[in-house]
Amino acid sequence: MGIAVAATMLAGPLFLAAVPATTAAPETPAELSLTAETQQFDTSAFAARDEAQASRGQDRAALPPVAPVAPAPVAPPAPVPAPVPAPAPAPPPPPPPVVAQLWVTTAVNVRSGPAAGTERVGYLEALDQVGTSGATADGWTQVVLGETVGWVNGKYLSETEPAPEPVEQPAAAPAEDPSDTPGTSDAPCSKNPEIERSLKGNATAVYRAVCAAFGGSVSAFGGYRPGDGGDHGSGRAVDVMVSGEAGWEISRFLQARAGELGITYLIYEQQIWMAGSPAGAWEYMEDRGGATANHFDHVHVSVG
Repeated sequence: MGIAVAATMLAGPLFLAAVPATTAAPETPAELSLTAETQQFDTSAFAARDEAQASRGQDRAALPPVAPVAPAPVAPPAPVPAPVPAPAPAPPPPPPPVVAQLWVTTAVNVRSGPAAGTERVGYLEALDQVGTSGATADGWTQVVLGETVGWVNGKYLSETEPAPEPVEQPAAAPAEDPSDTPGTSDAPCSKNPEIERSLKGNATAVYRAVCAAFGGSVSAFGGYRPGDGGDHGSGRAVDVMVSGEAGWEISRFLQARAGELGITYLIYEQQIWMAGSPAGAWEYMEDRGGATANHFDHVHVSVG
């Protein structure tokens, strides 16, 4: 019995179960001796258990120290890029070198490109000298005016100095029969008579006067043009279809009678004359691109 109790105590903690009280007989000397031995053994068992537990505690390895956890690194804020200034505009290219000097034969416009419809960038007077880069295109010549580069129709340029243009003098008015003054003629014209119905009084007088004096050299007459914003649209203009010297003869004829016929201005061969100016005070106009637009094939007459 002592061996069983000792084994139970060494195996683990002692669990004491409640045992109901029973009536026992008085112990004999032998039983008393066995009880004393059992109590002595129980005390020894508890001491052995405590010693084993203490020994196990001393043999247990110490836990390693816990390393401190470093905080997660915080990324620095992204740098804000400095504003980049807009690049300065590139300077215009320098003008091409001048390789020759040419003479201007008549007053002419300088264009931005080799065509009459391009932008006007300058103006040259007759007998001016102008430098050229040597470039040509479609009959136009590139010229250099200081820092400006433009184009001029090559037919108005010459390698040699042209003679000055003679000043036009008004022709002496021929003696007129008061009964047949061209400026006041009421004789109908057989060329393009249909235009009269749309002409105003002074325009009709011009049409009949020119027809009576120069009908043989005039190919046709023009007048009213629907939708025209100028004098043609109001019936106050006549076109005398003629070219060359005959046109200048008609122009001088009309200059001499400008007051009588109510003429305000004449246009012929890209030049304009304003009523009241000297007969030779013709001024060059902007190049409009063609013979008709520049009035090389007709004299334009506007009246008041």
